[in-house]
Amino acid sequence: MLEIQQAEAQLSELDLLASMFPGESEFIVNDQLALAELKDCVEKSTMEGRSSKVYFTINMNLHISEEAMAMFSLACILPFKYPAVLPEITVRSVVLSRSQQTQLNTDLTTYLQKNCLGDVCILNATDWVRERASGYVSRDTTPSLAPGSTIQPIDLILTRLWIYSHHIYNKCKRKDILEWAKELSLSGFSMPGKPGVVCVEGPQSACEEFWSRFAFMDFVCCINNFSAKPDPRAVQ
Repeated sequence: MLEIQQAEAQLSELDLLASMFPGESEFIVNDQLALAELKDCVEKSTMEGRSSKVYFTINMNLHISEEAMAMFSLACILPFKYPAVLPEITVRSVVLSRSQQTQLNTDLTTYLQKNCLGDVCILNATDWVRERASGYVSRDTTPSLAPGSTIQPIDLILTRLWIYSHHIYNKCKRKDILEWAKELSLSGFSMPGKPGVVCVEGPQSACEEFWSRFAFMDFVCCINNFSAKPDPRAVQ
């Protein structure tokens, strides 16, 4: 498959996802600039000028028991050569422990490698998560809920994340860092140059999401350090 055909396949799948997940918070394109570049490349039949991978999030409200539902989020990044290579997908939910989340993502990657390599597969991934997510949730860690209720994400931990990189020069990546912090309601600062330093502070889940995005950017010698404390604003 040629590069332009890969781009066309990506754009067609994004259009399909937008129709399959029409709710305002169901399908969120996190990097509109990357989407605009993709559309421009397909329209002009050239890959020149494309600098960013398309990044988006799919949010699904799924049953984890007969009585309860919970939100599962799929953070997806499409490599330039997708679908010739697999997308980068990370599934998260407040009802999953770190080990449960890791196991779910490992199993999902294994499934995609065996069944979807070479084809568009985001819908396959959502179907797989929809069918199997409840099996990764421990019953003893799921709070008792009234029938039909939904577990809401509540951040009880404030986290400070320090990231030390060999260098941070790229203007597009520096712009992404600032936009992500704003989107995730994180405070902090960024010091470009060599070495590069980024510090953000906010809810633990938001910091983890920020780090997962940063890690995908292929910075050299990237080190992260988390520190956490109870959020005094949390309702006991």
